[in-house]
Amino acid sequence: MPEGLPRLLVRDAGGNEREVELVRTPFTLGRQSDNDLVLLDSRISRHHAQILQNDEGYAIEDMGSRHGTYVNNERVTTVQLKTGDQISLGVVDSYQLSFVGEQVVLPQLLEKIGKAAESPAPQLKHLGLLLQMAQMLHRAPALEEVLTMLLDSALQLTDAERGLLFLVEEGGELRLRLARGRGGNYLKTETLEYSRSAVGRVMKSGREEVLLEEEMTGRATHDTAIITGGVRGLVVVPLQKHPMMEMTGETIVQTAPEIVGVLYLDSRTRATSLTGLDRQVLQTFAVEGATVIENARLFRLTREQERIQYQFSVARDIQQGLLPRELPRSDFFELQAITMPCQMVGGDYYDVINLGEDRLGVTVADVSGKGLPAAMMAAMLQGAFAAVAAGDPALHDLFKRVNTFVCARTPTEMYATIFYGVLSRDGGFGFVNAGHNSPFVLRSNGTVDYLESTNFPLGMFATADFKVESAHLQPGDQVLIFSDGVPEAQDVNHELFGETRLKEYLEKLGNETAVCSKVVAAVQSFVGSAPQADDLTLVVLRYRPS
Repeated sequence: MPEGLPRLLVRDAGGNEREVELVRTPFTLGRQSDNDLVLLDSRISRHHAQILQNDEGYAIEDMGSRHGTYVNNERVTTVQLKTGDQISLGVVDSYQLSFVGEQVVLPQLLEKIGKAAESPAPQLKHLGLLLQMAQMLHRAPALEEVLTMLLDSALQLTDAERGLLFLVEEGGELRLRLARGRGGNYLKTETLEYSRSAVGRVMKSGREEVLLEEEMTGRATHDTAIITGGVRGLVVVPLQKHPMMEMTGETIVQTAPEIVGVLYLDSRTRATSLTGLDRQVLQTFAVEGATVIENARLFRLTREQERIQYQFSVARDIQQGLLPRELPRSDFFELQAITMPCQMVGGDYYDVINLGEDRLGVTVADVSGKGLPAAMMAAMLQGAFAAVAAGDPALHDLFKRVNTFVCARTPTEMYATIFYGVLSRDGGFGFVNAGHNSPFVLRSNGTVDYLESTNFPLGMFATADFKVESAHLQPGDQVLIFSDGVPEAQDVNHELFGETRLKEYLEKLGNETAVCSKVVAAVQSFVGSAPQADDLTLVVLRYRPS
């Protein structure tokens, strides 16, 4: 007798649960995308563990992971699995897995359904087995698998010749998704003939129909005085989700049940046998069928969201990899930097351009918008700006060339503000500010100044001109370059941190070191429990000639 596949019950850190069947062995687990089960946690190894099949059943084997593999709280290299075993991948607050061994599945239940009809109380037997079948269907991971199992179950239950399954698509249109014949053979949906009038009536009324219909006219036999053609028995059942209870003020309102599809069964050779079916059995089957279809759809949506989440995780790693791996050190400057996207990827970045032993270029940029589009433009801008700046052209020419490039290759609604400054060993600081926040200069005597300049952002106007400004730094002076995520940080009351508060905080700091981390801590303390509203980037350049 066929047996069901073993499976893993997967619970993530948020408490969400799903089931994954071990469709093949070895079955691999890890955070890299080529695993059979991808677990999105950077602390889990790329290829963490695998489940193997052997003569005794199934065993889990650690694949040299960093934090180890645990079964029932004991670290293992390899161990035989049994139903109920709890698996963790070395991280307590991450995914928790439960192993469930092979289970008896649909073919055995269908065999029992066939035998149930011979019992003294077939309706009660049918209902009990339907509930068992519904539990089994809930574990099927793919929508197509659910539809096939549901239709085959209905054919066995009713002894019909053909089964058709219609689903309501997103636009509300009813579409024929699957057709099966008795014995498990697929039927071509394009050329099938069926009672469209009966399907339409059931879809409109939400009530099942069990009747004999004349094939030639499509009319019920009790409406036909003379039957001129063959007769087919029809069972047409709406697949409806359970009605929901909603609270409106002090009133409880029950919403109408939602139809997710229609199950259509017919038979020509044994037409009259279909009309004797128990209505309660059909209604139970319809409700359970709608539930498992909806669960399969939600499961597919969850898997798609996980795939997108993983792609964002990869994009985040790539974006982080574009930042300087190590900040350069010299005998005439010190650098501190931090960037914090408000989503997994963001539109802020900072960069350092090495212009020789006596000069250093520092960039902070902020692309309009958030998320993936902003991150893609930021990566493009960073590459273009760094490539041109490395040639050390005049600052005016640098910005003209990069602006022309950005205008030609980005949508008109997107732009980027950017500050670029070049520090020389003698303290000279030339810069261009293209629509960015004006940096602060924290002087060695404790006073705070602005580096003011006015230019259009990059990508806004192809013919824009850019004015070069200059300043002179004294030993111990610090330039604070930041994105608008610092002054526009909001607390729970939507009050902004603001540039005035930032300047006052810098004045209190005086000539302290570790300014970057202290400013970020001050912003986070102000924001409190409010979510981060924008990408935040901060670079502190300290002039420190030996």
